[in-house]
This record gives sequence, C-alpha cells and structure tokens, in this order.
Amino acid sequence: MDSLLLPPSATAFDAVSSLLSAAVYALIGLAALAQAPHDSRVRVFLLVALASVAPYCVTALIWQRGPQALMSKALIVTVALSLMLNALALLHFTQIFPWRRPWIRRHGGWIWAGYAGILAITGVTAFLTPSIDVSAAGGFGSGGLGAVSAGMAETLLIVVVLVGIPVLLVLGIATPFAGLVSLFKTWQSARDRNVESARVTTCWMLISQMGGGVLTILVIPLLRIVAPHGPWVTIAAALLFTFSLLMPLAFAAGIWRYRVLDLDPEALPQ
Repeated sequence: MDSLLLPPSATAFDAVSSLLSAAVYALIGLAALAQAPHDSRVRVFLLVALASVAPYCVTALIWQRGPQALMSKALIVTVALSLMLNALALLHFTQIFPWRRPWIRRHGGWIWAGYAGILAITGVTAFLTPSIDVSAAGGFGSGGLGAVSAGMAETLLIVVVLVGIPVLLVLGIATPFAGLVSLFKTWQSARDRNVESARVTTCWMLISQMGGGVLTILVIPLLRIVAPHGPWVTIAAALLFTFSLLMPLAFAAGIWRYRVLDLDPEALPQ
C-alpha cells in the first residue's frame, strides 16, 4: 500500500524508450505530411504525434531531475493540454482513417467543438489555478508539496471536482473507448469487404491501442503496487514501448507499403 504514496519515478530505459517513441511518432508524421500535405488523415495523425511529445518527454524529465520536476504549473498545464488533445485527436483519426466513418459524417462539428473546448478549459483552468511552490516544504523529498494556503486548497478542490473529474471521464475513458470501437469497426469493415491494405494496417493499430491501453491502465499500475522493485515493471515497460511503436509503424507501413492513402477517404465500403 505504501507504494501508492511513492512519488513517480523513471529508469534510464523508461527515459530512452519514451524519447524514442516521441521521435518515431513525430518523424513518421512529418514524413507523411511531406508526402501528402493536403490529406486530412495525415494531418490528424501528425496532431496525434505532436500531442504525444510532451507526455513522453515528461518521463525523461523525471529520470533526469527527479519527481520534483513535475511541480511546475507550466509543465502540468502543457502535459494536461497534450493528453487531452491526444485523446481527442486519436478519436478523430480513427474516425477518418482510412475512410470517414458514419458518425463523423453526421457529427463532425462535435470534434471541432471538442478541440475548442479543450483549449478553453485549459486556458480558464490555468488562469484560475495558482502557481505551485515546492520550495517551502522541500517538494517530494520531504513528503510535502510546498506551502498550500486555504484559498489555494479550495481552488484546487473546485478545479478537480468541476473540471478534472468530468474531463477524466470524457477524455480519459469515454473518448479512448470510442476510438477503440471505431478502429475495430473499421478493421471489421475492411475484413468483410476484403480491403487488404486497410485490414492489415488497422489490425496492427488495434493491437497497439489494446495492448498499450491494458498495460498503461491495469498492468503497470498493479505491478508498481505488488512488485515495485522487481523486474516485472521493467518487462511491462518494455512491452509498453513495443506496443507504443506499433501505432506509428503501422501507419508508416499503411502509407508506404500498402498505399492506404490511395483509398478514397469518402468511399466507405458498404
């Protein structure tokens, strides 16, 4: 139970694998954009890639500077914004790759409203939330988070209840699940209609999202509780690294080997 109270930590492997994942995502996204700059599927994938950079880099920052590096308002806001954009952009991507699904044909405006809402929520929350000071109490190392006034505590509580919990439910649970369902239905449609290029590409993307999601949400947190100092956490981290690379590599294979971009994005198989 004490492991639940430990500050976040990272190993050299975690740092290197996170930076490598971010680099692979970004490089593939930029290379795809150079090849097809006007293709919406490529542009949305690049958004997914760029929104992944900050969360991946945080792991390296923790390894380099320790958990106290997290206690920065600017860093927290940046990572929170990136995570929210990444969740919505991934749903957006699964709704248009390799063709536009029925939901986004009817309700595409909800996606753009979601992007605007994320930016608005982040801006208002950053404005209302006071800066974090860890120097007064020594940060994580002394078991405190700095001087917290009654007013700041109340503000943080209001932000968590009114913003944090709804955002977690919508963008942390509902949106990823909807994206997974969209990807599964696209794979199913490609399989049933024998569209081999789309079937193979979406199959590997589906494996990536399912495997990475299970490891991130369930396996790794559980291992940190029951065996925080054993080799199993590192093994799980290596598997997570592998699954995280499957998504951009599948996208790259879909573009340069299977020619998925040659499929008409408006021609949904019937």
